[in-house]
Amino acid sequence: MARVEQAEFALGYVWVALVVAIFGGFALAGHLAFLIGFNRPLGVGFASFIQIHGHLQLVGWTGLFIVGISLHFIPRLSSVPIAHPDWLPRLPWLIGLGLLLRYMCHSVLPYLNDGYLFLILSWLTALSGFFELYGVLIYLSLIVSTIFGMATGARLRPLLQVRPYIGMMMIGFLLYSTIHAVLLLQMVRRGDVVVSQTWNEVTIHIFIGLVLLPVAFGLSIRMFPLYLRLPTAEWRVRWVAYVYLIAFLCQTAEIVPINLFSQLSGYVFSLGMSMKAIAILYVVWKLDVLTHRQERSIAHEDSPSSPDHRPRGRIRPDSNEFGRFKWHIYAAYGWLALGAFTELLNGGLGIFRVRFAVATDVTQHIYLLGFISNLIMGMAIRMVPGFVKKRRVASAKLIDASFWLINIATVGRVIPSLVPSALFDAGELIEPLSQAAFGLSGTLGLLATICFAINLWRTTHNAPV
Repeated sequence: MARVEQAEFALGYVWVALVVAIFGGFALAGHLAFLIGFNRPLGVGFASFIQIHGHLQLVGWTGLFIVGISLHFIPRLSSVPIAHPDWLPRLPWLIGLGLLLRYMCHSVLPYLNDGYLFLILSWLTALSGFFELYGVLIYLSLIVSTIFGMATGARLRPLLQVRPYIGMMMIGFLLYSTIHAVLLLQMVRRGDVVVSQTWNEVTIHIFIGLVLLPVAFGLSIRMFPLYLRLPTAEWRVRWVAYVYLIAFLCQTAEIVPINLFSQLSGYVFSLGMSMKAIAILYVVWKLDVLTHRQERSIAHEDSPSSPDHRPRGRIRPDSNEFGRFKWHIYAAYGWLALGAFTELLNGGLGIFRVRFAVATDVTQHIYLLGFISNLIMGMAIRMVPGFVKKRRVASAKLIDASFWLINIATVGRVIPSLVPSALFDAGELIEPLSQAAFGLSGTLGLLATICFAINLWRTTHNAPV
């Protein structure tokens, strides 16, 4: 069979994601966490900044990495080239333009009175959502054309195995982008400076539950045997995806501000949350990333279809040329397990009408800051050099620095909210230390991302080929 010519990896996704994260998402996180942690005045723009920060982190930081990696990974997994490779370098700038408009225009609105400038910036803010929606539609069309263009055969089993996770990701991207654009349009028509908070929480729930977690599971299932020498997935991968999806839909039934199940909604919500948590913990267990119960497999490390393929005898998947990138991955799945336990606790208590033992905001940051950010920093620093034909990472020390900074940031952001209030009364230093940890968490996350960005830049530009 003739080898399929695939498009080269477009580094623009990485650089736009990092610029958005450093100058937007994590910069705002540092500012907002400092205000809250050190009891500073929040200001008139606080509510707007919260929503902007969340959106930039979801679509800019995590979303663009997903778009870039999946457009490189899925065509190779399906042995079908991208239908329109000319769109690959353009797409990150289109989505990036939408993110820039949202950041620059929406940030100013709270400080303006009604007038022409307020009206112009409001409509530019609404336009940002449609730029992003247009970019997402192009991205989804590229993925759909790739999946439907693949042939049949046993060698395509790896893609078929994770196709439900890719499908959830595609639906989640479409739902999030569409609702987000409509919410911005409604905000402008009301003359407001924030979108509906209820629906904003729905969009965050959709993006985490239908985009981030499924695509992380799908990529982990396919890539961990290659990069971590973990066992290939011989368990019921697709059935777990279906259970997870049903559980997610049950959990979503009450979050959406539409009365679907009347008095049963609380039980359906709690049952769905519990089922989803169990499905996540099952995936963590079967991936074997934390426990290493099974013998390591190297069956796929020289697979010609792998995106980082090199002939046998060169750098091994777990060699020191890529530093301790595995630490990020182990930490990511440790935080994921903690997040699932918090949802299992909330769901179990909810069945007995005891709700929100752990705040939703805390669980969201466990998933976003602890799990996804660690996973990006660990896998990207290992995968991207291979995509651009580099054999080593520029600095192993920067990997260690990003690991400690992002995990200390996660501890500072999450753990103070999990500590029982009774402990604050037990010692005079506990409360101020917790507040300081919270206040500095955003800045530490920003520093971790800067270390990660410098390392990728040096690797792609200076490391030997």
